[in-house]
Amino acid sequence: MKNKFLLLFLSVLLSSSLLEAQCKRGEQLRITNDVEIKVVDCREATRLIYNEGWYPYSIEDEQEDRCPQLVSSAAEYYRNSNWELSAQSYGKLMDLRCDSWNADWVNPDDSYLYWSIALQNLGKFDESESVLIRAIDELPGNTDLMIRLAYAYKKLDKIDEMIIEYERIMDFGVEDSSLLQDLASAYGSQGRTDEQISVLKKILDFDPNNTSVQSELANVYENSGEDPLELFKARYNDNPENASFALEYAQKLIDSGELLTAISVLENSLLYNKNNYLVYQTLGRALSENSDFDKSNQVLEDLFDLDNSNFRVAIQISSNSMDMDEYQEAYEWSKKALKISGNNAESLSHMGNLFYKAMQNCRGDSFSSSDKIVASLAYQYFELAEKKGNSMYFKQQKWLEENDVLFGYSDWFMTDKDVQATGKVSPTSSCYDWVGESLNKNKDW
Repeated sequence: MKNKFLLLFLSVLLSSSLLEAQCKRGEQLRITNDVEIKVVDCREATRLIYNEGWYPYSIEDEQEDRCPQLVSSAAEYYRNSNWELSAQSYGKLMDLRCDSWNADWVNPDDSYLYWSIALQNLGKFDESESVLIRAIDELPGNTDLMIRLAYAYKKLDKIDEMIIEYERIMDFGVEDSSLLQDLASAYGSQGRTDEQISVLKKILDFDPNNTSVQSELANVYENSGEDPLELFKARYNDNPENASFALEYAQKLIDSGELLTAISVLENSLLYNKNNYLVYQTLGRALSENSDFDKSNQVLEDLFDLDNSNFRVAIQISSNSMDMDEYQEAYEWSKKALKISGNNAESLSHMGNLFYKAMQNCRGDSFSSSDKIVASLAYQYFELAEKKGNSMYFKQQKWLEENDVLFGYSDWFMTDKDVQATGKVSPTSSCYDWVGESLNKNKDW
């Protein structure tokens, strides 16, 4: 009996000594009963240990017990896109500092990153921000975490903070086009044009063929009043076989009035792009604007051989022929445009303008019967086009209405009886010998 009492006394004395070593009055102690864990003050800890079977539980003990399961669960939830449970597991894992338990099992760089991604997938960007700030304080050189924090700032519309974070990322030498484009756009939204241009140029240093950045840089130049032509020129010179680059550069040259250079660029592009519709079309237009109508038609006729279903090519060839006073050629191509388009409004309007210009070219100080017939043909085509919604030549149509140039009853009355018997009249002047249609008798004549 004495021995039993002595053993109990020594046991209590040992526990008391251990407790005294771990916990002092006013402090708190972590304890467990193998079911739950509590953090309580020393007085309560002493009572629970002596009376209810609890015992001191260190953080190391808890890590040993819980970290393996947390690591496994967090990875599984993340893999299955269960973002809620994944975020909870990574949160517990890092709060328990499982990385200090076993650095081979738990990498804090990855754990913080996956925790933040899970939160962002839940739309909890403010929580993700807090996690990432804590993570970067511990791991200041981790650019993956910085990128995630910049994204959180972007979603939270904290543009100033986002810019600062992107600048830190750039300082670390990260070469990521999409990230730096975000930074450039942010600069642009704040009117910081010089910095925007600097970032876009930096992207092109390591990604010189990034067409979206090139276009964005050109737009920034234009919006700031600077000439971006050299940028388009450099891109074209680096890739002369690229039709898109050639077309873009040529269009800028055309807009700048540098037609000869634009023509040279487009002719060179055809060497690489013999079947490119837009190169032919743009070259034909540039030659026409340079008043080289004959050469423009040669190019456009080559294009028509490639695609004879485009009525606008036929209209352009017809227009060029009109400018060269080659009305027979212009008329033939205008008829092709009408046939291909199914007599659409644009083709009708063009045919009307062809007759109108021919009449103005052929008439003298007074209007002959032939002039009036052609003027009336023009007017009829203008009316047909207008009914289909095209009033492109309304000024010419109005001029015909307001001047005594349309073939009328008195003109019909003066024609030969044999002609009247046919019910139609055609121009007889040699200036109109290409006209292949007649003016029908009006029912009021």
